[in-house]
Amino acid sequence: MEPEVTWYAQSAVRIDAGGLRVYVDPYHLPANQPPADVILISHEHGDHLSPDDLAQIRTPATKVFASRLAAEQLEEPVEVLEPGQSAEFGGLRVRTIPAYTVSKLRPSGEPTHPKANGGLGLLLDLAEHSFYFAGDTDVVPEMAGIGPVDYAFLPVGGHYVMTPDEAAEAARLVQPSIAVPVHYGLAAGTVEDAQRFADLVPDQVRVWIPTSASGQAPQSS
Repeated sequence: MEPEVTWYAQSAVRIDAGGLRVYVDPYHLPANQPPADVILISHEHGDHLSPDDLAQIRTPATKVFASRLAAEQLEEPVEVLEPGQSAEFGGLRVRTIPAYTVSKLRPSGEPTHPKANGGLGLLLDLAEHSFYFAGDTDVVPEMAGIGPVDYAFLPVGGHYVMTPDEAAEAARLVQPSIAVPVHYGLAAGTVEDAQRFADLVPDQVRVWIPTSASGQAPQSS
């Protein structure tokens, strides 16, 4: 059975597959969303770690995985993941790679997402499907060799994360069947950035452009 994939805003996605409901970076969730079996938090920024959204979907039975700095802001129990680690829960396997920026800088000259902060790119294997959530990142060497994957969720908004052109290069590296541009429409980036990304990815990659909260992705073939 194909997974059900729902996008909310920024990089917030829900996957329903294999009897598990998995949320990644829940943010701007509508009211009355179903409870989570698993929540994954890629890093500590407020558009990825949202206490109000977490409170809506977290139950005592929910398994939470988070980056080191994100975990410091969460109530226990939380399993901390560093880049390069892996974990399992039920039928879900989680692997991590670094997510960080090099050319996206703050006025101080510091990267918007320093590598030392331990931000996570998330590789999920669930119900015979693979998913790559890039997190907030530039194109980084650690992306090479992780593909091919069924779904890749790649930020395209620029300024804080990859531009559409850079995200298309990331798609060439990770070789998804379906690429989903995310991280636009709020803090930075527009649907036009998502469309530019779609125009630049390799021809064999299908692109789903989410344009409204709770949009559902097409199924992979």
